[in-house]
Amino acid sequence: MRLIIEARLVDGDNDTVEEGDGVLAVVERPDCSLAELGLTLAEGRSLLAKVQAELISKQVQWWLPGQTCCQKCGAALSHKDSRSTVLRTVYGKVTVKSPRLWSCACQETAQTPQRVVHPLSRALVRRITPELEYLEAKWAAHLPYRQAAAMLKEVLPLDKGISSSGIRDRILDLGKQLDADIERDIAQLPGCVAHEQVRESSHVASVSVDSAWAAKLRLPAGR
Repeated sequence: MRLIIEARLVDGDNDTVEEGDGVLAVVERPDCSLAELGLTLAEGRSLLAKVQAELISKQVQWWLPGQTCCQKCGAALSHKDSRSTVLRTVYGKVTVKSPRLWSCACQETAQTPQRVVHPLSRALVRRITPELEYLEAKWAAHLPYRQAAAMLKEVLPLDKGISSSGIRDRILDLGKQLDADIERDIAQLPGCVAHEQVRESSHVASVSVDSAWAAKLRLPAGR
């Protein structure tokens, strides 16, 4: 038997179907036995990667036309060139075309001359999906970075889209965000509690551990 999985794009406004989006996968089973039941891990990873690439590509194609006009006057922006943007996801790296546009003449001044506008890069600042960041942080909290990367590669179609050094860097970034949140919370603490003056400390000591990020807050004296 042969199972053919195709991608078809349906317009939500009028339910029209675009044909010819291509075959995502062909799964073959030469006999009628149940020795090879269902999708293999390799087949599942390959299918997920192709579905992810197809979906993201279509989403970007539908989104970009709404970004090619000046938000101030509505005039169409001139096309400069196109580059490629790489997005890291739980189902692997996805590369999409990203046009660069010239800014509108209505926004030009002596201090702000014409500049290049890169809508996709502005929208995808971190170039990584929240799901992948979540999985990296979760498993790096339980395993050394190298083992966490190996485990995620085994079950997801990440290939070269993830590394132990990449996980470490993102955990460090997450720790810095936590530091900033704690610093902000400390700054918002009241100056006194129950009419008792306390000494506040705005210093946060943080340390990066191989399998986790630990943050220690120094509490006011006497607490």
